[in-house]
Amino acid sequence: EPTTALDVSIQAQIITLLKSICKERGAAVMLITHDMGVIAETCDRVAVMYAGRIAEIGPVHHVINQPAHPYTRGLMACIPDMGIDRERLNQIDGSMPRLNAIPQGCAFHPRCDQAFERCREQRPELMPAGATQAACWLHDATSARVAAEEVA
Repeated sequence: EPTTALDVSIQAQIITLLKSICKERGAAVMLITHDMGVIAETCDRVAVMYAGRIAEIGPVHHVINQPAHPYTRGLMACIPDMGIDRERLNQIDGSMPRLNAIPQGCAFHPRCDQAFERCREQRPELMPAGATQAACWLHDATSARVAAEEVA
């Protein structure tokens, strides 16, 4: 996390330096950060992780503006919108599992408002989800149909 706890002007200098090194050398840089502003400014692609696994991966613009995984949607909803007056910020209910006690199935299912039976039983791998890939049964045609039937 090369820009963590840095003043904004120093952070901008570090980002500019990383971009120029990549351009000059034809190199790639893997940034690990919690700062969505740095991701949006610096990266071409992003991988969103939950409980040590990739939940969603794809072009930054698509992951930020059209998130496909419920966890990614929750993260994006937590970013304050200065144009909207709110009393409370959005949050993802529940808490992260301990890494030595990850639940069976999708690790996010205890916190997910769209979870259905398969989510509790089987861990999804990354699958196509529009312009990104998401590890979510909602993007499996068979599972999505079953989930809709469970809700109905």
